[in-house]
Amino acid sequence: MTMATDETKKPSWTADATEKVMHALNRADEIGGEVRDFLQDKMATDPRYVQARKAMAKLLGREYVSKDEQASAATKVAAKKAAVAAPTVAKVAPKGYGDASIKAQIYGKKSCPWSGRAITLLEKHKVDFDWVDLEEPEHEAKLVPLTVETNQHTVPFVYLRGKFVGGFNALSEIERLGQLEVAMMSADELAKAPAHLRAVEVVARPNTDETAPAEE
Repeated sequence: MTMATDETKKPSWTADATEKVMHALNRADEIGGEVRDFLQDKMATDPRYVQARKAMAKLLGREYVSKDEQASAATKVAAKKAAVAAPTVAKVAPKGYGDASIKAQIYGKKSCPWSGRAITLLEKHKVDFDWVDLEEPEHEAKLVPLTVETNQHTVPFVYLRGKFVGGFNALSEIERLGQLEVAMMSADELAKAPAHLRAVEVVARPNTDETAPAEE
């Protein structure tokens, strides 16, 4: 009975010893790995090791890039890609004095005969228009911005569908050429118009020296 018991215990003791040895070996391997990782990280980041690696690589005709330099380069590339991918904010042009929702606008002076002529011409064609008297105190400040916007130094300032066309002489020329109806079309109306009307180009004619219109 005793021999059987000893024989039974022997494999158990051997297994325990083997397990302890394997555990010790595994632990040694773990410690070795930790030491290896520490040294590798140290050599990759420590300035002295980095400089030594760079010098050695230079002697061999190569280039050495440290871990920090790789990370910095990757960050810059990511930032550049993000900047390219970012939506571009459209620049909004400052709003001028022309309003495309209105057929015609006249910025003039009640005392100016050319302003009166422009009004008469539009009324003759039964055109609804907006009139702004620049001699009124609340509108006097608009004169300089209008001059800058249109590059015209005289009144009236005439806009057709938000587009500046010039003064009275320009408006009269547009009427003479038969372009007045087209010039006052909205974008939707013009899109549905015949091709020959869509081809009409109304050119702005700023006046620097307005001449008095001939009597009709």
